[in-house]
Amino acid sequence: MITNVDDLYFRWLMDHIGASNRSVIRLCSMLHNNTFTRSVDKDINRAVEGQRLRRRFMSDFLDANIDPRITNPFMVQECSWLEMLIALSEALDYLYEGGVQERLLELIDNLGLTKILLSPKDGRYDELDQEYVDAATTRVDHNLFSANGHGGLFPLSTSDHPDQRRVEIWEQHAAYFREKLEGVVWTSTN
Repeated sequence: MITNVDDLYFRWLMDHIGASNRSVIRLCSMLHNNTFTRSVDKDINRAVEGQRLRRRFMSDFLDANIDPRITNPFMVQECSWLEMLIALSEALDYLYEGGVQERLLELIDNLGLTKILLSPKDGRYDELDQEYVDAATTRVDHNLFSANGHGGLFPLSTSDHPDQRRVEIWEQHAAYFREKLEGVVWTSTN
Protein backbone atom coordinates (compact mmCIF):
# COMPACT_ATOMS: atom_id res chain seq x y z
CA MET A 1 0.00 0.00 0.00
CA ILE A 2 1.25 3.49 -0.89
CA THR A 3 1.46 5.63 2.22
CA ASN A 4 3.50 8.64 1.09
CA VAL A 5 1.61 10.11 -1.82
CA ASP A 6 3.53 13.42 -1.59
CA ASP A 7 6.89 11.81 -2.43
CA LEU A 8 5.35 9.73 -5.20
CA TYR A 9 3.69 12.85 -6.63
CA PHE A 10 6.92 14.85 -6.56
CA ARG A 11 8.76 12.04 -8.40
CA TRP A 12 5.89 11.96 -10.91
CA LEU A 13 6.23 15.74 -11.44
CA MET A 14 9.97 15.37 -12.05
CA ASP A 15 9.37 12.53 -14.53
CA HIS A 16 6.58 14.56 -16.12
CA ILE A 17 8.94 17.45 -16.95
CA GLY A 18 11.89 15.16 -17.68
CA ALA A 19 14.01 16.51 -14.82
CA SER A 20 17.02 14.33 -14.11
CA ASN A 21 19.54 17.01 -13.17
CA ARG A 22 20.09 17.04 -9.40
CA SER A 23 20.20 20.86 -9.25
CA VAL A 24 16.88 21.19 -11.09
CA ILE A 25 15.23 18.61 -8.82
CA ARG A 26 16.61 20.38 -5.75
CA LEU A 27 15.25 23.75 -6.87
CA CYS A 28 11.91 22.19 -7.82
CA SER A 29 11.68 20.74 -4.32
CA MET A 30 12.19 24.22 -2.87
CA LEU A 31 9.53 25.70 -5.16
CA HIS A 32 7.15 22.91 -4.16
CA ASN A 33 7.43 24.09 -0.52
CA ASN A 34 5.86 27.45 -1.40
CA THR A 35 2.15 28.04 -1.91
CA PHE A 36 1.18 30.14 -4.93
CA THR A 37 -0.98 32.98 -3.60
CA ARG A 38 -0.91 35.78 -6.18
CA SER A 39 -4.44 37.08 -6.66
CA VAL A 40 -4.50 39.68 -9.41
CA ASP A 41 -7.58 39.38 -11.63
CA LYS A 42 -7.79 35.79 -12.86
CA ASP A 43 -4.51 34.48 -11.44
CA ILE A 44 -6.62 31.94 -9.54
CA ASN A 45 -6.74 30.13 -12.90
CA ARG A 46 -2.97 29.57 -12.71
CA ALA A 47 -3.49 27.87 -9.33
CA VAL A 48 -6.40 25.76 -10.59
CA GLU A 49 -4.34 24.57 -13.57
CA GLY A 50 -1.49 23.66 -11.22
CA GLN A 51 -3.84 21.68 -9.00
CA ARG A 52 -5.15 19.79 -12.06
CA LEU A 53 -1.76 18.10 -12.28
CA ARG A 54 -2.82 16.09 -9.22
CA ARG A 55 -5.80 14.65 -11.09
CA ARG A 56 -3.52 13.57 -13.92
CA PHE A 57 -1.17 12.01 -11.36
CA MET A 58 -4.04 10.16 -9.67
CA SER A 59 -5.32 8.84 -13.00
CA ASP A 60 -1.83 7.48 -13.71
CA PHE A 61 -1.99 5.62 -10.39
CA LEU A 62 -5.61 4.41 -10.52
CA ASP A 63 -4.50 0.80 -10.10
CA ALA A 64 -2.31 1.60 -7.11
CA ASN A 65 -3.68 0.87 -3.71
CA ILE A 66 -3.70 4.44 -2.36
CA ASP A 67 -5.79 4.95 0.77
CA PRO A 68 -8.48 7.65 0.21
CA ARG A 69 -7.76 8.98 3.71
CA ILE A 70 -4.40 10.04 2.25
CA THR A 71 -5.53 11.17 -1.20
CA ASN A 72 -8.50 13.27 -0.11
CA PRO A 73 -6.42 15.82 1.86
CA PHE A 74 -3.73 15.67 -0.85
CA MET A 75 -6.21 16.61 -3.56
CA VAL A 76 -7.46 19.74 -1.76
CA GLN A 77 -4.08 21.22 -0.81
CA GLU A 78 -3.36 24.67 -2.16
CA CYS A 79 -1.35 24.94 -5.36
CA SER A 80 2.41 25.01 -4.93
CA TRP A 81 4.64 27.32 -6.90
CA LEU A 82 6.12 24.30 -8.64
CA GLU A 83 2.70 23.07 -9.76
CA MET A 84 1.77 26.52 -11.05
CA LEU A 85 5.07 26.86 -12.92
CA ILE A 86 4.77 23.41 -14.52
CA ALA A 87 1.18 24.05 -15.64
CA LEU A 88 2.17 27.48 -16.97
CA SER A 89 5.20 25.97 -18.75
CA GLU A 90 2.93 23.39 -20.41
CA ALA A 91 0.59 26.13 -21.66
CA LEU A 92 3.53 28.23 -22.90
CA ASP A 93 5.07 25.22 -24.63
CA TYR A 94 1.75 24.55 -26.37
CA LEU A 95 1.68 28.13 -27.64
CA TYR A 96 5.34 28.73 -28.41
CA GLU A 97 7.08 25.33 -28.43
CA GLY A 98 10.53 24.68 -27.03
CA GLY A 99 9.76 22.01 -24.44
CA VAL A 100 8.12 22.15 -21.03
CA GLN A 101 11.42 21.87 -19.14
CA GLU A 102 12.96 24.64 -21.25
CA ARG A 103 9.99 26.93 -20.54
CA LEU A 104 10.21 26.08 -16.84
CA LEU A 105 13.92 26.91 -16.80
CA GLU A 106 13.19 30.20 -18.59
CA LEU A 107 10.67 31.14 -15.88
CA ILE A 108 13.17 30.12 -13.19
CA ASP A 109 15.78 32.33 -14.83
CA ASN A 110 13.30 35.23 -15.06
CA LEU A 111 12.68 34.87 -11.31
CA GLY A 112 16.43 35.19 -10.72
CA LEU A 113 16.77 31.63 -9.39
CA THR A 114 19.35 30.34 -11.88
CA LYS A 115 22.12 31.00 -9.36
CA ILE A 116 20.72 28.15 -7.25
CA LEU A 117 21.02 25.80 -10.24
CA LEU A 118 24.60 26.87 -10.81
CA SER A 119 25.73 26.28 -7.23
CA PRO A 120 24.55 22.75 -6.41
CA LYS A 121 24.91 21.54 -2.85
CA ASP A 122 25.42 17.87 -3.79
CA GLY A 123 21.77 17.18 -3.08
CA ARG A 124 21.88 18.83 0.34
CA TYR A 125 19.12 21.19 1.27
CA ASP A 126 20.35 24.67 2.11
CA GLU A 127 18.20 27.06 4.17
CA LEU A 128 19.81 30.11 2.54
CA ASP A 129 18.79 28.86 -0.89
CA GLN A 130 15.26 28.18 0.38
CA GLU A 131 15.13 31.74 1.70
CA TYR A 132 16.20 33.00 -1.73
CA VAL A 133 13.39 30.97 -3.37
CA ASP A 134 10.94 32.21 -0.73
CA ALA A 135 11.93 35.81 -1.48
CA ALA A 136 11.44 35.32 -5.25
CA THR A 137 8.00 33.75 -4.87
CA THR A 138 6.92 36.31 -2.27
CA ARG A 139 8.03 39.10 -4.60
CA VAL A 140 5.58 37.83 -7.24
CA ASP A 141 2.79 36.85 -4.85
CA HIS A 142 2.77 40.35 -3.33
CA ASN A 143 3.56 42.33 -6.52
CA LEU A 144 6.92 43.56 -5.24
CA PHE A 145 8.61 43.34 -8.65
CA SER A 146 9.13 46.34 -10.93
CA ALA A 147 6.44 47.85 -13.14
CA ASN A 148 8.17 46.44 -16.23
CA GLY A 149 8.11 42.92 -14.77
CA HIS A 150 11.76 42.68 -13.68
CA GLY A 151 11.94 40.48 -10.61
CA GLY A 152 8.79 38.67 -11.74
CA LEU A 153 7.99 35.90 -14.19
CA PHE A 154 7.98 37.98 -17.36
CA PRO A 155 10.46 40.90 -17.48
CA LEU A 156 9.92 43.33 -20.34
CA SER A 157 12.46 45.30 -22.33
CA THR A 158 10.27 48.33 -22.94
CA SER A 159 7.92 50.37 -20.81
CA ASP A 160 5.23 50.45 -23.52
CA HIS A 161 3.01 48.17 -21.43
CA PRO A 162 0.70 48.59 -18.45
CA ASP A 163 2.19 48.21 -14.97
CA GLN A 164 2.89 44.46 -14.83
CA ARG A 165 2.12 44.38 -11.11
CA ARG A 166 -1.50 45.18 -11.89
CA VAL A 167 -2.15 42.65 -14.64
CA GLU A 168 -2.60 38.92 -14.36
CA ILE A 169 0.18 36.50 -15.23
CA TRP A 170 -1.48 35.52 -18.52
CA GLU A 171 -1.40 39.16 -19.70
CA GLN A 172 2.23 39.47 -18.54
CA HIS A 173 3.15 36.44 -20.63
CA ALA A 174 1.46 37.92 -23.71
CA ALA A 175 3.49 41.14 -23.47
CA TYR A 176 6.72 39.20 -22.82
CA PHE A 177 6.35 36.87 -25.79
CA ARG A 178 5.11 39.66 -28.03
CA GLU A 179 8.39 41.47 -27.34
CA LYS A 180 10.41 38.30 -27.89
CA LEU A 181 8.62 37.34 -31.10
CA GLU A 182 8.73 40.88 -32.49
CA GLY A 183 12.48 40.80 -31.94
CA VAL A 184 12.73 37.52 -33.84
CA VAL A 185 10.52 38.77 -36.66
CA TRP A 186 12.40 42.08 -36.81
CA THR A 187 15.83 40.45 -37.06
CA SER A 188 14.67 37.82 -39.53
CA THR A 189 13.33 40.40 -42.03
CA ASN A 190 16.50 42.48 -42.14
